Amino acid sequence: MALSRRRFVESLGAATATMLGGRLEAASQAPRPYVPPPPDPLAIRLDSNENPEAPSSAVSKAVVEALAQGNRYPRNAFDLAEALAKTHGVTRDNIFLGAGSGELLKAAVPAFVDAKRHLVSPVPTFNTCLTVARSLELPVREVPIDSRMLLDLAGIEAASAGAGLLYLCNPNNPTATLLPTKDIEGLLDRLAQRSPETVVILDEAYAHFVGTAEYRSLATRAASDPRLLVFRTFSKVYGLAGLRMGYAVGHPDTLKRLRLRTTSDFLAVTSVAAALAALGDDAVLKARISSNRDARALTVKEFETLGFTVFPSEANFILVDVRTPAAEFGAACRKEHVAIGRPFPGLTTQVRISIGTVDEMRRATAVFKRLLAPAA
Repeated sequence: MALSRRRFVESLGAATATMLGGRLEAASQAPRPYVPPPPDPLAIRLDSNENPEAPSSAVSKAVVEALAQGNRYPRNAFDLAEALAKTHGVTRDNIFLGAGSGELLKAAVPAFVDAKRHLVSPVPTFNTCLTVARSLELPVREVPIDSRMLLDLAGIEAASAGAGLLYLCNPNNPTATLLPTKDIEGLLDRLAQRSPETVVILDEAYAHFVGTAEYRSLATRAASDPRLLVFRTFSKVYGLAGLRMGYAVGHPDTLKRLRLRTTSDFLAVTSVAAALAALGDDAVLKARISSNRDARALTVKEFETLGFTVFPSEANFILVDVRTPAAEFGAACRKEHVAIGRPFPGLTTQVRISIGTVDEMRRATAVFKRLLAPAA
């Protein structure tokens, strides 16, 4: 089964958390890898934060045309890097492509973390970096999110002294909550003075879905700041999860360290062509952002009408407190052919639900309402 970026390297990790004193406190335990359930061809797939829409006709056309160059090593990556540089207002030397941002995240850990310089990561979050660091037996410091499901920046700053790498996902996965960009920039400024060796990865996988003026990309800053890398993916709003395309924006010297740890020198000519076509299709991009907003609002309203807490979301998924064990609720949904996100450390009754089409969310919420009737 082809797994999306967000499920490829996910595991439950080495820590669970319990609510204590208004924040989630980590409790160490042996790692428990997440084993995905068998595929269900009938399922409404709301489990991996994928785009519910198939690639556009322009993308499909570009992929078919690129097949004619399948006998050659790809040369269109230069064009994609140029296009991305123009999009972000940087130079081509500030762009590094990867087979999904997942490949780049895996490469970042051995590039910047060693026995004396630890990894810092919130929990729960997208845990590729945590999983890789543990597998390599590298030091890790986890910082639990707070009771509002927000990243604990004060705790993260304290834990980052002397760190080799700090990973931040904003909006965060699985909570969907957002920190204002000015707060992230303040953290970066302070770390530059307090811990100048620390490299920060800012994962902007869900940037296109954010609808608040408090947020902006830090890609331009990353181009000139050797302590910052911004990661982006084509798996979400562009709907290319199965074609594996992502990229990093950063200072050339920092990208050089990352490049040495990647596993591939070439990307599939079809994937690059798909990304180029998707990047240039503004009408489809805007339509999918709007569709996500509408379907998300519908889903939030259904849950809130029943009296369940839905945490603020600036992404293509939501976090809902269903007031019943998350694993049990997920299993019950699967029996009804609705796949939702896996259980996450510390989220005992909160479940992550990806946003599908409006029709899919109407059908899925009917299932949710039926299963949650006793709790409601």
